[in-house]
Amino acid sequence: MNAQQDFAAAASVTQQPWPSQRLGWYAVAVLFLAYTFSYVDRVILTILVEPIQRDLNINDSQLALLHGLAFVIFYVGLGIPLGYVADRVSRKKLIVASIAVWSLTTAACGLTKSFGQLFTARIGVGVGEAGLSPASYSLIGDYFAPGKRSAALGAYTVAMFFGGGLALLIGGLVVQAVGSNPNVTLPMVGEIRSWQAVFILVGLPGLLVALLALTIREPQRRSDHAVLASEQPNGPGFAEQFARHRSSYLLHFAGFAALSIPFNVTLLWARPFLSRVLGLTPAQGAFAVGTLMMLFCSLGVVVGSLMADRLQRRGQLDGTVRVALLAACGLVVPLAIFPFMPTVLTACVVLAVILFFGAFAYGAGPAALQMITPNGQRAMMSSLYLLGINIVGLTVGPTMTGVLTDYLFHDKAAVGYSAAIVGVIGALLACLCFALLKPRFTQAVLRERS
Repeated sequence: MNAQQDFAAAASVTQQPWPSQRLGWYAVAVLFLAYTFSYVDRVILTILVEPIQRDLNINDSQLALLHGLAFVIFYVGLGIPLGYVADRVSRKKLIVASIAVWSLTTAACGLTKSFGQLFTARIGVGVGEAGLSPASYSLIGDYFAPGKRSAALGAYTVAMFFGGGLALLIGGLVVQAVGSNPNVTLPMVGEIRSWQAVFILVGLPGLLVALLALTIREPQRRSDHAVLASEQPNGPGFAEQFARHRSSYLLHFAGFAALSIPFNVTLLWARPFLSRVLGLTPAQGAFAVGTLMMLFCSLGVVVGSLMADRLQRRGQLDGTVRVALLAACGLVVPLAIFPFMPTVLTACVVLAVILFFGAFAYGAGPAALQMITPNGQRAMMSSLYLLGINIVGLTVGPTMTGVLTDYLFHDKAAVGYSAAIVGVIGALLACLCFALLKPRFTQAVLRERS
C-alpha cells in the first residue's frame, strides 16, 4: 500500500459518519469569535506601551514581562491539567468557563494602579486563556476528517491574527479619540486613565461570547484509526504514547516554539519601531501594523493550511511539516532586513512578508499533532504544544528584545536591531527542527496507523 492509499484508508476508518459540515463550521465560527476576543484581550497591551510606561514608570524589559511572563506564568501550571480535563469532560463547558475568566480579568487590568497589580491581573488573563485552545483543537478534530482538518484548524487560528490586528486598530482609535485628554470617566468606575478604560471596554463584552459558546454541540469523540485509544484495553497511556514518538513530539514542540519567536517579537515591537525610528504617531503605527496583521497573517494561515491539506490528500504524510519548514525559511531574510528600511512604505512591505510567513504554519501545527496522537490524548498533547509556544514565544522572544534594547544598545531607537537579532535566531532554530522532524514524522504517522 502506498502513502496515498494508506492515508485514504486511515481517513475512512470512523466509528460513524462524520458530523454535518454545517454543525462543524458553526462550531468553528463560534470558536473563531472566542479566539478573536482572547487575542484582543491579550494583545491590547501592545498599543498602550507609552501611557503604561509613563504612568507606572516601567522600562522595555518590564513591559515585555507584562506581555509575556505575566501571561504564561500560570499557563505552565494549568495548561496541561486543563488539557487533561478537556480529554475527559465536556469541552464546551470548559471553553465557556475559560472565556468568562479571561474576560473578567482583562477588565480587572483597567482597575490596576501599579506594575505589580497589572502583572497579577495579566496572570489571570493567562489562566483563563489556558483552557481555550486545547479544548477547541480537540473539539474541531472530532468535527472534521483528516483531509479537511488543517483548513478547519487554520480557520480557527486566523482568529489569533485577526484578533491581534483588531486589538491594534481598536487601541489606535482609542488613542486617537482621547487625544490630549489622558483621563476618561466611566459609569460606576469614575475617573480613570484612558489606557485603563481600554482594558475594561474590551474585556467585558467577552461575557456575551461565553453565552454564545453554550450553543455549540459537543461532538462524539473519535479517532483517525480503527478504534479510540480509550476503547483499547491495552492501549498506550499518555507517557507511553509520548515515548513511542518522542523525537517527533520534541522536534515539533521545539520547532513551533522557535517559530513563535519572530511572530511575537514583531507583534510587540513593530509598532514601537515605526514610532521611535520612522516617526509615526502611536495611533498611526497601530493602524499600520493592525491592518497588515489582519490582512497578511490571515492570508498566510489560510494559504498554509490549504497547502497542508492538499499535500496530505496527494499522499505526502509530512505535508504539515513541509509547510512549517517553508514558513521558517521564508522568515529569515525579511526579519534580517526590516530594521534597515528607510521609509514607512518599505518597512510595511517587509513587515507584510514577515506577518505572512509568521502565520503560515499555525493551522498545520495542531493538525500534525492529531495525526500521531489518539483522540483521548489530543487536548493534553495540544497543551504541551501551546505551552512551548507561549513560554518561548511570548516570554523569551519579546523579553530578550527588550533586554538587548535596554542593556546592550542603551537606546530605545535600537529596538529594530534587537528584534532582528532575536527573530532571526528563532527562525533559524525552527528551520533546523523542522528539517530534522520531516523523516521522523512520516515514520511516526505510519507507525501509528499500523
